[in-house]
Amino acid sequence: MRFGLFTMPEHPPHENWTLSYDRDIERIVLAEKLGFHDFWIGEHHTGGYENVPVPEYMIAKAAGLTSRIRLGTGVVNLPYHDPFLVAERLAFLDHLTHGRLDYGFGGGGLPSDRALFALDAAEAKPRTDEALEIITHLLTSREPFSYEGRFNRFTNRRLQVPPLQKNPPIAVAGLTGTHNFELCGRNNWKALSVYFTPLVGGGAVPDLRDHAAALMRGAAEGGQSPEAVRDKWAIVREVYVSHSRDQAIAELREGVKTSYDYLKGLGLGVLMKKDMAMPDEELTFEWMADEIPWIIGSPADCIRQIHELREETGGFGSLLINVRDWTTSDLFARSLELFARYVVPQFNGQNDMSLRRQLADEALGR
Repeated sequence: MRFGLFTMPEHPPHENWTLSYDRDIERIVLAEKLGFHDFWIGEHHTGGYENVPVPEYMIAKAAGLTSRIRLGTGVVNLPYHDPFLVAERLAFLDHLTHGRLDYGFGGGGLPSDRALFALDAAEAKPRTDEALEIITHLLTSREPFSYEGRFNRFTNRRLQVPPLQKNPPIAVAGLTGTHNFELCGRNNWKALSVYFTPLVGGGAVPDLRDHAAALMRGAAEGGQSPEAVRDKWAIVREVYVSHSRDQAIAELREGVKTSYDYLKGLGLGVLMKKDMAMPDEELTFEWMADEIPWIIGSPADCIRQIHELREETGGFGSLLINVRDWTTSDLFARSLELFARYVVPQFNGQNDMSLRRQLADEALGR
């Protein structure tokens, strides 16, 4: 299993945003030092909390300060952009990252962003589908390309600068339906499940089991290997490691309230519920940690929770830690270090870990 990080990013409007960007960059550098595989950065234009409108700029800066970690747009919201320009700038960014770019796309789920661009919610899916068709063709073909669609029309276009990666890794996020997961399954693309998608739902959005089923349907339709499709599935979760679950809750409670009050204020609380009649007031810290569920507590707690998540979903390739400003930078860095030191090894090279413990016991005469 691979482990990475995902950031919207989210920074309260009363804090120093210039400093917040520097801190996000520092987290990418730290993630590489700790051995994490990838780091994804989101795009938002409104709301007052999610303050990166152009993730490509953040990626370009981070690429100059790192050398190994993969960097992904998480995501470029396609309904708001000219797909030719998206393909062109990402292909260029592929060179600037020396081939470490993941091309992440989505339909734009923030209600206030849709209002800003006067986007009818019913248009998000067809605009995204059309843009993906154009972008994938431009990224993979060197021949001039003409297109006559519902939203886009052009004649004889091709990219002057093609991608550095021969097969650009495309990722698509899904939230309110399973269409994008079927699409990823058919094309063997990376699929991204949003952090508040419940494991077992019954509410307004499909749950993780629904995502898995859609991926498998798509894989069957596209003649793709089910194992390969699952290996490209990334699940984003709220993750925090401390010395105990109680200590983790104590360190995060104030930050969690600020964060989820914002999300509920946007009307997104309904997406987390298992019962549509459930009032927002019952979306407490403890309820979300237990019922979505989050991965939180001691290293042993987190190991158990990841095993349970993998078992209940049938398996996935990547777990992405949702980067939050719920506590100070030093505590968040400590959480990442504890995760990298004690959690990751249990899912990568378990046999080696068992051998190490055996050798240690023998050395100590146990």
